[in-house]
Amino acid sequence: MNDGNPFSLSIIVPAYNASSTLSRCLDSVFKQAGPEIDVLVVDDCSSDNTREIASGYPVRLLEMDKGRGPGAARNRGATDARAPVLFFIDADVTLGERALARARADIAAPGVDAVIGSYDDDPGAPSTVSQFKNLAHHYFHQHSDPDATTFWGACGLIKRELFLSVGGFSEEINALEDVDLGYRLSARGACIKLDPELQVKHLKHWTLAQLLRTDFGLRALPWAHLLMKYGYLPRGLNFRRSQQAATLLAMLLVVFGAATIFRPAAAVPFVLCIALAAAVNRGLYELFFRKGGLRLLVGGFLLQQLYYLYSVCGLVVGIALSRLGKRRFSSVRS
Repeated sequence: MNDGNPFSLSIIVPAYNASSTLSRCLDSVFKQAGPEIDVLVVDDCSSDNTREIASGYPVRLLEMDKGRGPGAARNRGATDARAPVLFFIDADVTLGERALARARADIAAPGVDAVIGSYDDDPGAPSTVSQFKNLAHHYFHQHSDPDATTFWGACGLIKRELFLSVGGFSEEINALEDVDLGYRLSARGACIKLDPELQVKHLKHWTLAQLLRTDFGLRALPWAHLLMKYGYLPRGLNFRRSQQAATLLAMLLVVFGAATIFRPAAAVPFVLCIALAAAVNRGLYELFFRKGGLRLLVGGFLLQQLYYLYSVCGLVVGIALSRLGKRRFSSVRS
């Protein structure tokens, strides 16, 4: 099947200052990987002991000549990969039970060119912000169309020949480079499948400051650039009509909430907007309550409204910046 190639799959892990999570990541990989799995760790000029940790595992350790971000690191791994299928995972995730077997079965299905997975519903960090961020990601991946139009670098497989033919991850942008790849794959007519049962656990601890900085500067702003570049947003995930309605309701909550200060009668539409906002994302808020009780339900609801507000602001600012030609955004390293 592999024309004499002993490897059926190459797992590529870009890593930058990943000493706190890399061991858990690689432990989960080698718990499931056999000798037919080619594992590469690409160090993006870490200043901690990431390289030393990687050297303790049977991986091929590649080192970038300078820090260039996760997209360039993944491309380096793909260039050196020995297998016909590439499996990209981040250094701060661990593979779920039987994830590797599931991933291989998914990509082997007839007509499938690429596969993306999901975070699980048991994030590694217990803080409210971390639980909110990862559970929201899990929820929207679990409830999206299996026919995807985007790619996900934290847990995504793609056939190597196709990956190289479309130019891999863009190194001109250092945020949402995996989404940009998804646009180009969709334009090629590639079949990308979302398997909600292909799951990884996210180990990252999020603070509110990190959340705002990442979602506004490294998500919303680059999304605006991609919208301007390609002329549309991918379908599914958090771009469904229900999420557009939820965004409008979040803005109305601000309007009516402020109005109640001067006009108590505005409390009626304010409460109505809260009820509608809760109904639109009922499943998400039920997940918050199930996983973290009333604390996470209330905190998650408020953070979700904040997410809609800064995402809209980021898109508006990003569109303005794109029109001014300021298209490059700060890098998020692995």
